[in-house]
Amino acid sequence: MSTEGMTMTAKPQIKNPILERLKDESQKRIDGSVPWLSQLRHRSWERFSETGVPTTRHEEWKYFNLSGLPSLIQEVEHSVDASSHDVSDYLDPNDLNIVFVNGVFSSKLSNINQIPNGIVVAPLAESVASQVGHISDLFNRTSVNDPEPFLSLNTSLFKDGAFIKIDNNVILEKIIHVLHVTSPSGNNVTVFPRTVIIVGKSAQASILESYVAIKDGAYFINPVTDMQVGENAVLNYYKCQADGPNAVHIGAVRVLQEANSQLEAFALTVGASMARNNISVASDGEGADSILDGLYILSSSQQVDNHTLIDHRKPNCTSHQLYKGILNDQSHAVFNGKIFVRPIAQKTNSYQLNKHLLLGKDSRVDTKPQLEIFADDVKCTHGATIGQLNEDEIFYFQTRCISKDDAIRMLSRGFVDDLLDKLRDQNVRQKLSRLLSKKINLLRS
Repeated sequence: MSTEGMTMTAKPQIKNPILERLKDESQKRIDGSVPWLSQLRHRSWERFSETGVPTTRHEEWKYFNLSGLPSLIQEVEHSVDASSHDVSDYLDPNDLNIVFVNGVFSSKLSNINQIPNGIVVAPLAESVASQVGHISDLFNRTSVNDPEPFLSLNTSLFKDGAFIKIDNNVILEKIIHVLHVTSPSGNNVTVFPRTVIIVGKSAQASILESYVAIKDGAYFINPVTDMQVGENAVLNYYKCQADGPNAVHIGAVRVLQEANSQLEAFALTVGASMARNNISVASDGEGADSILDGLYILSSSQQVDNHTLIDHRKPNCTSHQLYKGILNDQSHAVFNGKIFVRPIAQKTNSYQLNKHLLLGKDSRVDTKPQLEIFADDVKCTHGATIGQLNEDEIFYFQTRCISKDDAIRMLSRGFVDDLLDKLRDQNVRQKLSRLLSKKINLLRS
């Protein structure tokens, strides 16, 4: 068709409000970084600029509506002060505590001045130059379970976080607690924490990473944790997400396991209005064993998406996944668990189960366990259950002068206690149990 006499006008470009707000911050991070990190930040920002924020039309995000996210992103890592009283419910002086407030390291609230020999616990901003080999290798890893584009966003914009390194053969008795505190004030704050954990050969450690708020304002937090578990090492890693009720939390945990290593990873989710947890484990050494368990208790209109991946890359590896959720009111849970077995990964033994207890008439669950198996000699199973409390059991409690709401709380506690009881670290089990009790006490008919 002839275009003579026609006026052609270019389509106006639709502005991305998140890109507009974060572009200057990204440039500051790029300019202020060591050369290798500066290049990585630049590439990551370019990737995020190309993809933008996913919509519900994307298969991996179809239940997670982020249309309100731009309004949360106003001020990046605004530095504020917090007192020991603000975090007294979360910190134990007997632990090794490293604390960040709005993404900024707090030496006042941390106690990492006297670290045992063979252990490094330090702010990540101080470690990117001296530990370049360890950190860059983990940063440049990719997984099919990465929550793009938010992994790119974190890489381009993180300011600080924790760097933890356990030397070969070191057995750490104390818990390392990484506490991320958010205190929204004035404009909505956005935080991009980054954590790196490296456990050497035949070493053992327990690490708790917590996300809490000391005010109820709205905010967006986008954390990423990268881990490497060395040959014959044992790592107990626990993530506790207790963000404020108006927060949006989109996080990723990525683990690389070497031969004969043991990983126990447990995720407790009780906070935020919307939360997305991606965890991926690469069993990259023969004989690696991993446990991925999770527990979430939701009320009101809370939503949580849990996306897990076990990537079996070598023979004779085992994995176990059990995720449980209790949903009340109009809450919504999504579970997408994947077991991926590569052709070389013969003798793999992998198990996955997702169980839900629905207390609210309007609560909703979307669950999707998946197996992708390319090896012949394996044992892999998966399943999902959704149920409600037995009315006869509730009536039994009521005949013993126990109210219906108390009966619901007691039966709900029984539904989840098996997950807590099997945690290897007793101190962490007690900490999480106390937090869980607060949430369960809010359940009602």
